[in-house]
Amino acid sequence: MNLEREARINRIDKIFYLADEIDVLKSRIREHGTGTIITAISVMEGRIEELKQELRDMEKTRVWDTLKHE
Repeated sequence: MNLEREARINRIDKIFYLADEIDVLKSRIREHGTGTIITAISVMEGRIEELKQELRDMEKTRVWDTLKHE
């Protein structure tokens, strides 16, 4: 497997892992005293968005590299 493919798979795995953890944390939210859990969820959601952007950027680079070599 090439390094670029491994990097994409790694990011996708992280997204799924973080999404699972967010689900766990959401089940722990209570009416009071869980502000840190809500903050943690927000941070993880932000990281998922970063990873998605990295994947989009990787795809754009791959497309441009392909076009350059045609």
